[in-house]
Amino acid sequence: MKKFNKSIIVLLLCCLVFSACSKNTEKVTTKKEVKENESASFKKFSKGFFGVFDTDIAFSAYCASEKEFNKYFKFLEEDMKRYHNLYNSFENANENNIKTINDNAGKEPVKVDKEIIELLEFSIENYKKLSNKTNIGLGSVTTLWRAEKDLSVNLKGKLPDANKIKEGLKHTNIDNIVIDKEKSTVFLKDKDMRLDVGAIAKGYSVEKVMNKLKEMGLKSAIISAGGNVKAIGSPLEKDKNKWGIGIQAPTFDSKKVEIQEVIFTDETCAVTSGDYQRFYFVDDKAYNHIIDPQTGYPKDKIKSVTILCKDSGLADFISTSLFLMDVEEGKKLLEKVEGTEAFWILADGSVHYTKNMEKLLQSKGATNK
Repeated sequence: MKKFNKSIIVLLLCCLVFSACSKNTEKVTTKKEVKENESASFKKFSKGFFGVFDTDIAFSAYCASEKEFNKYFKFLEEDMKRYHNLYNSFENANENNIKTINDNAGKEPVKVDKEIIELLEFSIENYKKLSNKTNIGLGSVTTLWRAEKDLSVNLKGKLPDANKIKEGLKHTNIDNIVIDKEKSTVFLKDKDMRLDVGAIAKGYSVEKVMNKLKEMGLKSAIISAGGNVKAIGSPLEKDKNKWGIGIQAPTFDSKKVEIQEVIFTDETCAVTSGDYQRFYFVDDKAYNHIIDPQTGYPKDKIKSVTILCKDSGLADFISTSLFLMDVEEGKKLLEKVEGTEAFWILADGSVHYTKNMEKLLQSKGATNK
């Protein structure tokens, strides 16, 4: 599933300062002492798994015991697999999912889990309010590119037939998605329309799962799902105040993974869309998987764009849209979403960022203190 791209974000765990005062007026507990006591009560545990949303899932949490950590990890793994099955556009699951809706396009409404309806409503609302660049109704086109990628050999393939792309674009009208919340059904009025929620589903799922873990009592953790990162609380380590998120230098050579920039920030979500994780070559030109719904083809002006905001699903939506826009157009979009920042790396190697993002960059003097 989605985004067949999203870049590797390297996580550098750090922590926020906690302060408290002793009720004993004769002895004031310093911030440093509180910090040391807090950190001493927790240990960092890490574990990962593969098999959902076509990416590796890495999870780290600060817990009082390994037993506590394993409880959270088990829930994370099971719930991410559940979301993977619900939002899968290409494989059927044990219950009705996105593919079931596609299979019944133009035929009949499909009764689905309410979390499918919630994702579709989230996607449609932001499509109409923020940007029509991220269109979940683009499946009739993205499946053409996916077919050629699956057939590629040594990252070399061919372009989809231009006439098929042109025809596919006729069946991407998001208004043809009919949702009946009372009956919990979804119906595609156009028999040739197909849903592809890959540009949103992974970040949306990460947001949902991590919020559930927080409600269960988890105070400090971070998850990395490909290009999607969500951190809750603060990492309980001594003498550090911030989470650190490393942004990979874009390259088509998977053996040369380097960090171009580090962002130091408080609890956040970070999502990166890039052209260098999922791609193939045609006549020495690389074609990435992020398709422009206006043209039916990928763009090559931006190498990667990283979004910071409080909601991972929204960050996922916005990162796809900004990848398909020029920088100035992207900055205007971000003005509509309070508390959202971006960092761009362009094809010519230049970097751009929003004003408040600059304050968080290591290259501009930010640290984890």
